[in-house]
Amino acid sequence: MPFLTILIFIFVLGVLIFVHELAHFVFAKRSGVRVDEFCIGFPPRIYKKQVGETLYSIGIIPIGGFNKIYGEDSRDADKGAFYGKSVWTRAKIIAAGPLSNFIFAAILFIIIFMLGAPQAIEGKAPEGARDVGVQVVSTVADSPAKNAGVLAGDKILKIKILDSKKWTTIEEVKDVQSFTKNNSGETVVLGIKRGENLLEKEVLARANPPKGEGSMGIGLIKTARISYPWNEAIIKGVQNIFSVTIGSLMIFFEAIKGSVIGEPVPGVEVSGPIGIGNLFFQMATLGWIYVVQFAAILSLNLAILNILPFPALDGGRLIFLLIEKIKKSPVKIEIENRVNQAGFLVLIFFLIFITFKDIQKMF
Repeated sequence: MPFLTILIFIFVLGVLIFVHELAHFVFAKRSGVRVDEFCIGFPPRIYKKQVGETLYSIGIIPIGGFNKIYGEDSRDADKGAFYGKSVWTRAKIIAAGPLSNFIFAAILFIIIFMLGAPQAIEGKAPEGARDVGVQVVSTVADSPAKNAGVLAGDKILKIKILDSKKWTTIEEVKDVQSFTKNNSGETVVLGIKRGENLLEKEVLARANPPKGEGSMGIGLIKTARISYPWNEAIIKGVQNIFSVTIGSLMIFFEAIKGSVIGEPVPGVEVSGPIGIGNLFFQMATLGWIYVVQFAAILSLNLAILNILPFPALDGGRLIFLLIEKIKKSPVKIEIENRVNQAGFLVLIFFLIFITFKDIQKMF
């Protein structure tokens, strides 16, 4: 991955984390709660500056951030302490982070739809559409397409049998499907466009592929870039938030289900920072509009992940507040801290595990 792309990825990730943590920070301050530290990244710290009651810092590990809120890990009811505020006020401070990522994703989607969003279409492209073509949206691990170097985002322009001089132009998804079906067992050549580059990839069209993978192991869809007036872009952006959220949740639960029963779902994979970085690199090769779209989806998934009712995440902390509201008294701080610490350890081990899997996929 080029060094400049790595820097851009770290910057994008930093912006999404900043938006999330800034929301926690602002809502805490507006609620009269003291914030002892506002940090982007995880320690060791490479920069810190004390301004008033808050230490502002930057950590060297750019995959997270935190606010050290006074009284959050105790039951102090002093003025300016987290637990000195009502359940509703504390819930607003906690929920502000995920909500900010939802809003930021919506803003990015609106901008994308105004400038020209890559989106799925059926049949004839509408008037004014740009970059119309059949695009790869996913590749299955260890499939012929994946092993040949076909990437999500590639546009298939034409296809032929290996050693043949006759190309078949691709205009619809069914054109690819029909060609590979009629030439099953053969090695075919895909003429693809990746960003501004034209490439050829040799891929085996399997005669008996695993269920749900298709002959080459790719997911295809017809796409085009379509621009909308600002008022329609707002509606499209909000609609997209709901559709992507539902899709992300379905993929998440399918991945969890596959892990539990030991049967991974084809095309459904969980990625860590390295895997996400590789996807970012793929989007960067396609153009800046894809980078912005990827940032919007990443922001949305960051919001979804944090709102899940798992210990140490914002959703887990909201569950403790719900229990407090129901039983009219807070859960013992020792119990809450231990549960959150255990949840944090599980998340760290899970992050290490999927990072190891991401590295395996690279070799």
